[in-house]
Amino acid sequence: MIYIGKNRIHYSEIDSTNSELKRLFSTEEIVEGTLLTTNFQSSGQGQRGKGWESALGANFLGTYLLTPNINPREVFILNIIASLAVKETITELTQLEVSIKWPNDIVVNGAKIAGILVDNKILASKVVASFIGIGLNLNQLKFSNFSRSATSVRKLIDKKVEIEAVVEKLNFHIQQFYSLYKLKGFETLNFLYHQDLYLKGDKHLYEVETGIKEFILQSVSKEGRLQLFNHSGEIEVFGIKEITFLK
Repeated sequence: MIYIGKNRIHYSEIDSTNSELKRLFSTEEIVEGTLLTTNFQSSGQGQRGKGWESALGANFLGTYLLTPNINPREVFILNIIASLAVKETITELTQLEVSIKWPNDIVVNGAKIAGILVDNKILASKVVASFIGIGLNLNQLKFSNFSRSATSVRKLIDKKVEIEAVVEKLNFHIQQFYSLYKLKGFETLNFLYHQDLYLKGDKHLYEVETGIKEFILQSVSKEGRLQLFNHSGEIEVFGIKEITFLK
């Protein structure tokens, strides 16, 4: 039985929780379900090489170790597990409608409240270790101006939240959805993921290599590629670096 978060490593400050857990994994034996957290990241990582902004001691910054032993082509299921767990945690904290924005953000009213970064170690055509980094804005009130506005639980409910209580919720929901995947497989989690997919079924503008185009977001493939209807009703498929949301 895996106990997510039972083994906990904590630093007051570190460059990146993903980087540190990967370093530790390469030099010593670490049990599956280990959670590494910090009060502050000096070089927090986001998707596409972007940084992750977080005020000292204000938010949840952590990385979970899973050893799923799955085919690399199925690796997006780890984003799905993490997204569902974070989405459920935020819903419980705020009682608001929370959406999963492909590929790895969680948003409330269009504002980013959490980000997920999954790094994987592959050996002999198997994912032998996954480092699931989560940044969840809890008590931070001011954010820099990015292309997408940011928010936090405290801004949404006008109340400071206890970080350790949130850690317990995240541990529970990571375990819940990881266990559900082990029991029921991909399709069950994929269905839940698409129930809360940001902009699903809506017509919006996106920036792609050929310019700005209007699409209707349809779904995300098992491999983690975004599938959208174009103006002709045909499906076009994009990878993470091939399309940008304009809303």
